[in-house]
Amino acid sequence: MTLPQAQQPMATTIQSYEFSAQEFSGLLRAATERGASLRFAAAGFSMTPFIKDGDVVTVAPLPRQIKPGQIAAAVSPANGLVIIHRVIRVGKDEVLLKGDNLNTPDGWVGGDGMLGIVTGVERGGAAWELGITRQAALIARLSRWNLLRAVARVGAIMRKLKKRNARTVHAPS
Repeated sequence: MTLPQAQQPMATTIQSYEFSAQEFSGLLRAATERGASLRFAAAGFSMTPFIKDGDVVTVAPLPRQIKPGQIAAAVSPANGLVIIHRVIRVGKDEVLLKGDNLNTPDGWVGGDGMLGIVTGVERGGAAWELGITRQAALIARLSRWNLLRAVARVGAIMRKLKKRNARTVHAPS
């Protein structure tokens, strides 16, 4: 039987909805276990400057092998909330996660606590893909050693100085 055009089911986009920590982790787990990716707005500042509050992140199913530098979605061992943090060390059956803007790691997260891998971030309508590169591995090391924020601050200062110098007009001699 074919429904008339007006009665055909339509796709729905949820613009804003709040889930409990348990509901959200269940939703994310259900999506990734079925091979689907899930997009949602990140909340918080623990991954600044790489992921900022309000950025839209895409979480995909876990790959066969997780590497330092990747950004994972997991259930926090401390409080049960869903976190989006960087993998800074990989053990046999668990990973050590840490927010780039935090001083201490979250703790080791085993298989049941892992929900997916961040494969994309959108900020202000612009999207970019995240992959494992030498830069990501370096970022993981800097984060593990609590040097990432200092390096990011130096980079921001250097960019400001470069902009200021570019605007400086020199009079001919």
